[in-house]
Amino acid sequence: MPHLSGIDISAANAGIPRRARFDDGIIGALVFTLFFFLLWLIPVGFRANEVHKFDVLRQQGHEVNGEVTKSYTGRGNVDLSYRFSVDGVFYTGRAKMIADDYKVQSPGEKILIRYLPNNPSVNQPVSWVWFSAWELPYYLLGLGLLTVEAALLVTGWRKRQLARMGVVVEGRVTACQPDRNQFRAYYDFTTEDNASFEGSARVSDECEVGMSIPIIYLRSNPERNDYYPE
Repeated sequence: MPHLSGIDISAANAGIPRRARFDDGIIGALVFTLFFFLLWLIPVGFRANEVHKFDVLRQQGHEVNGEVTKSYTGRGNVDLSYRFSVDGVFYTGRAKMIADDYKVQSPGEKILIRYLPNNPSVNQPVSWVWFSAWELPYYLLGLGLLTVEAALLVTGWRKRQLARMGVVVEGRVTACQPDRNQFRAYYDFTTEDNASFEGSARVSDECEVGMSIPIIYLRSNPERNDYYPE
């Protein structure tokens, strides 16, 4: 935590607007969250392709009876393999059937298949559906990751705006207490318009009550404030 004696307030304010970049910690968190969001997108991409195929087959496909060759029951779905014949040529397919809407079939049982007449290798069971209640937590996870990304972007932009346009003034520590592996300093300060405000910030070192510290705040909203770094 810098002492006021180490900061030239006039010089700090002379540089407004300052050159500022996103906080390194926020950039790291954004990259970390984005990595997991991209991993989340992989199966979603496969599902989107299946939904598109379902729509095309529903509009252009022909139907034929096929035969189940393998079926494996999993959590909330059935991994199904099948085959069918078009003009004497056998074709195969595989699909994940949602257990909510599908009666498990054993090898050898008949299953209705929809296929493209000009390319029967594009096919799908007629009873295939795209959504299951079992998958809701997975989609909520993606929504949560997007929410975290948005919150990090907003936080990063706000911190950058404060660092770029904020006014530096003298603040006074009113309390300091442990905050995980750091400390949280509480302080008050007076703006250029002689209005008094309070704030707090996480700091690496413990500070004493009454210590003078540099505080940065936004003229348009002094409640947005932080300690001014060295």
